[in-house]
Amino acid sequence: MADKIKADELIRRYDADRHIENGMFIERHYPAEGNGRPASGSIYYYVKPGERTQFHRIDCDEYWSHNAGSTLELWVIGLDGSLRIMHCGITEGAEPTIRLAAGEIFASRLDENAPDSAFVTCITVPRFSYEGFQMLSREEMIRLYPDTAGFWE
Repeated sequence: MADKIKADELIRRYDADRHIENGMFIERHYPAEGNGRPASGSIYYYVKPGERTQFHRIDCDEYWSHNAGSTLELWVIGLDGSLRIMHCGITEGAEPTIRLAAGEIFASRLDENAPDSAFVTCITVPRFSYEGFQMLSREEMIRLYPDTAGFWE
C-alpha cells in the first residue's frame, strides 16, 4: 500500500496561482470553448492551516471534493438566508463531497492547528464565469448575516 500523500506535496506538483479569494488554485479539466458557456469546469484548490477564504457567491452549482489533507470547514449562507457550517473531508462528521447551490454565499477556512493543508477539487456546473461572481467583504457579511462574525474568530 502506498504512503499517504500530504496536501503540501500535491500543491508542489502543480504550478499553482494565488486565488482572488485566498488560497491557491490550479485550473483543470475545462472542455474546449464552443458556442455558449461550457457545461462544467474544475479547479484544484489548496488552503493552508490558519487561512480563510473570502465570502462569495457564484451563478452555478459547485461541488467540493476532498482529495488530501485536513478537513476543510465551509460556512454557507443558504438561499433562505440561514447559516450552515459543513465539513469537507473524510473525518467523523465530514462529507467527502459537498454541493453548494448556485446563488449561495460561502467561504472556507482551515484551523490554524490543522495537521496538514487541505487539497480539494471544485467542480462547477456550468463552468465558472467571473461575470457570475460576487465577493462580499467582512463588513458586508457581518452587517447582512451577523452569525458569520464567528468565521473570523
